[in-house]
Amino acid sequence: MRRIFSWVSWLLLVPILAAAVTFALNNKHFLELNLWPFGLTIELPLYLAFFGAMIFGVVLGSIVTWLGQGRVRSNLRVQAYDGEVARRELRTEREKFEALEQELKTLRVSATTVSQPASAPTTDLAVVTKTASETTPKPAQQTLSPQKQAG
Repeated sequence: MRRIFSWVSWLLLVPILAAAVTFALNNKHFLELNLWPFGLTIELPLYLAFFGAMIFGVVLGSIVTWLGQGRVRSNLRVQAYDGEVARRELRTEREKFEALEQELKTLRVSATTVSQPASAPTTDLAVVTKTASETTPKPAQQTLSPQKQAG
């Protein structure tokens, strides 16, 4: 796309420059330019006055445009600053996340490397509760001899 733009700009610039050179060669007669409030009179070729007026207009238009876009540039500066602050916050949050992730990996590795003895069975921890009747000792039962049962 840039290459096309370059060709188009050259195609437009060459005829404009040719017209400007032709204008300058055909208008060599002098013009008296009176700068009224300063009391100054200048005598110069017509093409210089014409090109000077064009250059003055371009410069003045550029200045007015630049001043008019001041609010836009200010908003862009604020947005750029906010974006940089957000990037920094994101970077610190990512660093925190990576540190926590690394800590989690080390905890997982240390949990898997701690092994239980081979003789100990692996059991799930469960809370065993006993009722009051199970914890109190029962009195010993007496067995009666057959003579006492009869009598």
